[in-house]
Amino acid sequence: MDDLKICRDKIDEIDAQLVALFEERMELALKIADYKKTNNIPILNEGREKEVIEKNANRLKNKNFKESLVKFFEHMMNLSKEEQEKKFKKLLR
Repeated sequence: MDDLKICRDKIDEIDAQLVALFEERMELALKIADYKKTNNIPILNEGREKEVIEKNANRLKNKNFKESLVKFFEHMMNLSKEEQEKKFKKLLR
């Protein structure tokens, strides 16, 4: 039982770090939205998304997690695009 608690406590610590990093990433996505709006650049950049996924998949030590990591980044980038679209709409008002 102690091992389970230790693992869960460690996951809680990691989750706190993930929340902070997620928030920082979303704030940067909004700054990118400003740049894209100012320079009339579309939100979607498929080449950049593929590059991000490939670069991060290559960082994996345990390649068994590659499929899950790809899904994780795809979902996170979709969330970033959603936040950018919200910002675009606010800027148009």
